[in-house]
Amino acid sequence: MLRKIWSTIRSAKIKRKHSIVSNYWKPVVENYYQNQLEIPVIKKVKELTSDQIIWQYWGQGVENNTLPEVVNLCFKSVDKYCADFSVIRLNDENIADYLEFPSYLIDKLQNGSLSRTFFSDILRLALLYHYGGVWLDATILLTDSLPKKMMDLPYFMFQRDPNEEHKTFWEQSYAYYWGWDKNFRVKVLNSIIFAKKGNKVIGDSLNLLLYYWQKESKPIDYFFYQILYQHLIENQLKDQKCMLLSDVFPHILQTKFNGSAEFWQIETVLAKCSLHKMSYFDENGQEQLKKFIQKFNVL
Repeated sequence: MLRKIWSTIRSAKIKRKHSIVSNYWKPVVENYYQNQLEIPVIKKVKELTSDQIIWQYWGQGVENNTLPEVVNLCFKSVDKYCADFSVIRLNDENIADYLEFPSYLIDKLQNGSLSRTFFSDILRLALLYHYGGVWLDATILLTDSLPKKMMDLPYFMFQRDPNEEHKTFWEQSYAYYWGWDKNFRVKVLNSIIFAKKGNKVIGDSLNLLLYYWQKESKPIDYFFYQILYQHLIENQLKDQKCMLLSDVFPHILQTKFNGSAEFWQIETVLAKCSLHKMSYFDENGQEQLKKFIQKFNVL
């Protein structure tokens, strides 16, 4: 009984915060589409001959002896299954080879008011808008090649499926990300993004994040980009929605390695999805990941 009461209170608090963030974005977005905002510009530096690119970022550099084990394993999986895609891994030193950022962003990144996590939200959108390709977080494990159906779309991100069978399980696993209530506004996974160069959803999202960080010195919420995206595709960009594939799929392996989600068989998961979001596991979870990699010949 107490757990249910706490869960109800927590859910109400989360949705109240989502409403605050949505209300922050609403006038900003309206002004943006009325051309009333002065938007800083990120310039591309290179001309690339192909958009068959997988983009990744690890700020400190990607030398194997300094990488967390899970990141190293994920990078190896991308190298194995990238097929005809070039893999470009950026760090804080070589980003300038591809993009020129406004000085205020660099200043905020250097003084710590803009963390690498939130900087990477801008970075992924800028790379995809200017060059196209696929963004994969450093903790994405591939178990097969990239799905062609996603490559052919104007853009793609995994999103919340209203027909999910195990809603309660996911909501109890991480209430700040999982929710199906109409007032729950975090409904998209931006760890994996496919996009064509110049895509409007990507470009408009980028511009609005650039405006936000020009005006603000801290995030209004950890998932404030996801809440912005939901506002855009329900309003000004409602004709730009992408194909719906459940964001549950990329999370199942991670959840199984952490000891739950027994209702899914690994073979079924692999048949449905080749992109999997990992996390920084405890010792047991890390061991489960390595056993899985060996058993299914992932690497």
